[in-house]
Amino acid sequence: MDSTAPIASLASLDHFTLLNKLPDELRVMIWRCTFLPRIVEILASKYCTGGFYSQAELPVALHVCQESRDEVKRHYSTCFGSFLQPERILFNYDIDVLYLDIALEEDCLHRLFGVLKQDELSRLKHVAIDEAYLDLEEQGQVIGHGSTTAGLRKALKAMKNLKEIIVVREIENDTRPRNHNRAPKVQMQFCDSDELDRIDEDWVASAGKLPDVKKKLKDWKLKKSVQKTAVYG
Repeated sequence: MDSTAPIASLASLDHFTLLNKLPDELRVMIWRCTFLPRIVEILASKYCTGGFYSQAELPVALHVCQESRDEVKRHYSTCFGSFLQPERILFNYDIDVLYLDIALEEDCLHRLFGVLKQDELSRLKHVAIDEAYLDLEEQGQVIGHGSTTAGLRKALKAMKNLKEIIVVREIENDTRPRNHNRAPKVQMQFCDSDELDRIDEDWVASAGKLPDVKKKLKDWKLKKSVQKTAVYG
């Protein structure tokens, strides 16, 4: 018998019908393997009157069966709402990245910092911010107590479990309206310099060199254990 025959036959399978016969522990492991890290970009409804939402793709396990949905509920929380604007963003604190984009109107950012609960802040581990937050200081703008940058710094200090902060340099030709609930659904993606080189040159207008985030974030008084990286987005 050809030793490659079983491998070939398995490779041709596109259905698995024995899932229900597996032990509960194995099925749970399978559902958890479908939990992939996401970039959860916070968006605001027009004029910030309808609260905050995200266009990040939902976990695929949410659409499979009751057991998979129950497992999603164990690992994902509905977050970032208030008394008047209920929580509606599904977020996994262990693997998801919360992205705060300066494209949000300043008033919306103040409202966001106002609704972030202490429990939510303390559980955040991975956060991404727009490079423009750092540029404000380099341009000589005064970072007042009530400014959005000051609000961001205060929020970061409250993130006791923060492990990673990512500074995002926005690719200039990305002109999609991000803070309107009628905007087309576009998934935010991050890439480094090597990945950018492999992208079609016609698609990338001008990216520039990634900033030295360790230097730029030096005065932000983050814990030394926090990993600091820069990406294109």
